[in-house]
Amino acid sequence: MTDYDHDLTDCDMTDYDRDLTELYCVVRTVRTTRLNLDPCRKVSNVTLGMTDSVAETTLELDSHADTCVLGRHALITLDYNRPVSVMGYDASLGTHTYKTVSGVIAYTDPTTGRTLHLVINQAIHIPHLDHHLLCPMQCRVNDVTVDETPKFLATRPTEQTHALTVPDPDNPPQTISLPFMIRGVTSFLNVRTITSDEYYKAEIPCIHLTSETLTWDPQTTLYEESEAAMIDYSGDIARDVTVRGPSLVINELHSLTVNAVDITHDSNFHHVLESNVVISSLGSSLTGDMRSRKTAPIDSLTLAARWLISPERAKRTIQQTTQRGVRTCLNPTLSRRFPTNDRMLRYKRLPHPTFTDTMFAGTTSKRGNKCAQIYATSFGWARAHPMTRKGEAHETLSLVFHRDGVPPTMIFDGSKEQTTADFKRKLREADCHGRQTEPYSPWQQAAEGCIRELKRGTSRKMIKTGSPKTLWDHCLELEALRSARDHNDW
Repeated sequence: MTDYDHDLTDCDMTDYDRDLTELYCVVRTVRTTRLNLDPCRKVSNVTLGMTDSVAETTLELDSHADTCVLGRHALITLDYNRPVSVMGYDASLGTHTYKTVSGVIAYTDPTTGRTLHLVINQAIHIPHLDHHLLCPMQCRVNDVTVDETPKFLATRPTEQTHALTVPDPDNPPQTISLPFMIRGVTSFLNVRTITSDEYYKAEIPCIHLTSETLTWDPQTTLYEESEAAMIDYSGDIARDVTVRGPSLVINELHSLTVNAVDITHDSNFHHVLESNVVISSLGSSLTGDMRSRKTAPIDSLTLAARWLISPERAKRTIQQTTQRGVRTCLNPTLSRRFPTNDRMLRYKRLPHPTFTDTMFAGTTSKRGNKCAQIYATSFGWARAHPMTRKGEAHETLSLVFHRDGVPPTMIFDGSKEQTTADFKRKLREADCHGRQTEPYSPWQQAAEGCIRELKRGTSRKMIKTGSPKTLWDHCLELEALRSARDHNDW
């Protein structure tokens, strides 16, 4: 101890001086310890230890997966009560049953530092998987642009090349791109899981990569038929005759009206059975690494056993209720996160596909209407909704859903008013699949023939009664209702 130290430890010093002395001794001890360390020490490796509640992982693009997959590093918000059977690339591995859920993961843009919450709906939850899989087709159905071509292989690379392009949640008319990274030959996004507290705050914008309401069925033939309709008889892309050049095509016409056939006759019965065969799933996976298969809905016998009621009462319950849009909150505190959209449950369902097209009038009506949106079926049911401009087509769609119901499929041509975001958004929210006819093929659109008959019937009745032309919209609505009544409506 030095003389200075001896002076500090004098018995006559005050409490304040004693505290300073203790602090000085601690500093000298720490300094001596640091000097005794190896001056050549260095850090060779840094490991970031994270818990399961907050972990970094990847969202990989997998075109072989027919449904998006969420692993264990995701915040699961909803359970659809729709288990699926998952089959791998090897049939000897067997099948496993997993839940269909909605989950949320966080993505941070490496260039701007902006954080987004990516919501993946109707995904398969595999709890032991360390990463997530993104099905490109399921995203494209939800109007998310998926570009899988790497920028170094693209002919004219842009910001949208090798990226997910989605509407900007803060500015919907604009779009933002989430660029993919490559590891080996796999494209992926670096993502992380989020806590429930972070999701509750709702300060970070959410982007829905897949639709929550439009039922996703990977075994449907809808996309196969839509793709086949985009080519002509020679295998070329269907274009305008002025672009493709003149060609001679023999079309075969069939009448929608046929004579009644006795299906109980031996020569006809097997044809009727073959025409009504529906294949729900295949037993083997020909291509790809993973394939899913939906389980059957709850039948009356299962419901009777669960609720301990009679089979007759269970059957009536199944008939009067719906299994569409079933959701289960996995965390009771997430009850306020349920979406407010209930179009797929609020409206009744129609049993037949519906066609729609826009009809234009040569005279402006008394109410200022210049056109009308026509909804029709192949057997003559029709509805007409006059409009002041063709951009109001999505508003008439809401009227049809409210007054008549939601069909399983809405078929329309490629016109702008029927392919806009509002029109397609309302179809998805009501769980109605939209199908687009082949370009320049009006014979595939049943609404074209309905418009012809509505114009003919409206003109005849207006001439017969002496109605002025400015009342054509009133007469058109009445003619559509009359035609539906004549065909017994539905």
